[in-house]
Amino acid sequence: MRKYHYKILSLIFLLMMGLSFNGCAKEPAKKSIDNSSTDSTQLKWKGDNMSDFKAEGLTVNSIGSGRLPRVPYEERKVGMAYTTWCLSGFWNQSVWTSPMLGKYLSDDRAIIRKHAEWLADAGVDFIWIDWSNDVDYNVSIDQVLTDVVRPDFAMIERSTLFIFEEYSKMRAEGKKTPNISIFIGNPASGQETAVSDGRLTRKADQIDQWFMNNPAHPEYRTLMQEYDGKPLLVSYSGTPTPWQSAITPWDDSRFTVRFMTGYVTEQHSLFDPYTYESKYKNWSWEERGAQTYTVDKGFPEEMTVVSSWRPQGKIGESGYIAAGPRNDGKTFKEQWARARLLGVRFAMVGTWNEWVTGEQYSAEVSKDIEPNLTWGDKYLVLLKEEIKKFKGVK
Repeated sequence: MRKYHYKILSLIFLLMMGLSFNGCAKEPAKKSIDNSSTDSTQLKWKGDNMSDFKAEGLTVNSIGSGRLPRVPYEERKVGMAYTTWCLSGFWNQSVWTSPMLGKYLSDDRAIIRKHAEWLADAGVDFIWIDWSNDVDYNVSIDQVLTDVVRPDFAMIERSTLFIFEEYSKMRAEGKKTPNISIFIGNPASGQETAVSDGRLTRKADQIDQWFMNNPAHPEYRTLMQEYDGKPLLVSYSGTPTPWQSAITPWDDSRFTVRFMTGYVTEQHSLFDPYTYESKYKNWSWEERGAQTYTVDKGFPEEMTVVSSWRPQGKIGESGYIAAGPRNDGKTFKEQWARARLLGVRFAMVGTWNEWVTGEQYSAEVSKDIEPNLTWGDKYLVLLKEEIKKFKGVK
């Protein structure tokens, strides 16, 4: 009787377990997680993977790739470094070639319009105009039109005014132009205090008064490149930056502020050698070889792109780094490929029109993209092709 009772209990127990298992099996299957937004498949990024680059004959450093989701194509922006320092006498100094448009002045309105046409057609979202040496230049909007005390700085800032004027007119005419960002800074020895003594803020005030809140020209505000709902303001802190172990101690609530220095990979405290992430959110003006990148809100943020780079030091010296020549556009393509592989938000191209040989000592070791007498429009055409790839335009 006890054995019979035991068998009955065992049978009931097994039946209950069976119902339990069947109940689990009948639960609706959980929806699979769509990881496409976190770059889980190569299919989504067809053409932007190492196998694609190898097929093109490109050599691309993959360090840092795959650790963060790539920024969606439609959110990506391309900035072009743009100089306005070509004043009377500029072309008498050593330059590596001459522009296709001739030896122009930066405040020539016809030149401003032609540049805008070329850049907009190439897909450049904004120019960032180099005021990085102007922190101690302090004149009114009227004075800058006629200043002869510092004609160099006057040309830089007067030309910027004319760019805003001409871009506004072009848009009113139904023509496309890039947006505009101003590139300020305090790079010179002794200028580190500009972050605390009010000089950098004074320059930001000038941008606010001339372009953001100019009552005579409210349309200027619409030309400014925005980031996170505010005008983007990049500030150059010099190379090397004085702030090697912390974020540069300056901000301005009117802008989305980012800091920039050159050759982050050669300032070893600034980046992680295992991922190439820039530790203190320093955007890079240029790199010799594989580019570093910043991270913001869990996505790769900024990466520089150049068509070549000059050497560091001389052969045989400690720390020597060879030049990266143009190599018929291959260097430019490889830098763009790395930007696509990591999927950064901002590709900052250096440069459109520096020309001076201090930065670029030969046609082969030069960065300028503007059509010129040496390369014609080769690099403008290539720029347009690479921007399409970067933005996923088929």
